[in-house]
Amino acid sequence: MASRRVLTVIGAILVTAGLSAACSRGGAPVAEETAAQSTQTSAAEATTLTTTAAPSDDDQVRETVMAFQQAYNTQNWDAYLELMCPSWRAQYTGPVMDMTKKTRIDQGLTTMTVDSVQIVGDEATATVDAQNEMLGRKTLDLKLVREDGWRMCMPSGVQ
Repeated sequence: MASRRVLTVIGAILVTAGLSAACSRGGAPVAEETAAQSTQTSAAEATTLTTTAAPSDDDQVRETVMAFQQAYNTQNWDAYLELMCPSWRAQYTGPVMDMTKKTRIDQGLTTMTVDSVQIVGDEATATVDAQNEMLGRKTLDLKLVREDGWRMCMPSGVQ
């Protein structure tokens, strides 16, 4: 019981000291400053919430391409496969996946910059400037489809 009284007294002293310090510097009491700050913070948060929109299709395509590059470079093969459209992913088993892993090791890192994105319905083409440690630099058109999010897909006619 005595320890509760000590804590209550210490709490009262801290509150009094805080209010005294605010008044001695000519400002508003601490409780009022906190309320004003809270109102400003709430207004700023509300503005952020109303102005933050979902990423555009263009942004989502760019993010998918960059995530695909990151998965390849870090050899995160689960993420790499997850970013592929189902029809392309189905081909990346056994020897094809083994060759992909070997190619990554032999040819090194690839960095890409998305130059442009063209979207028509549920299909997109991302034109990228790709640079590989062993192969050099090349401009590529990467095909994507919207299937449960944007997914990388093998261009038609390429096997």
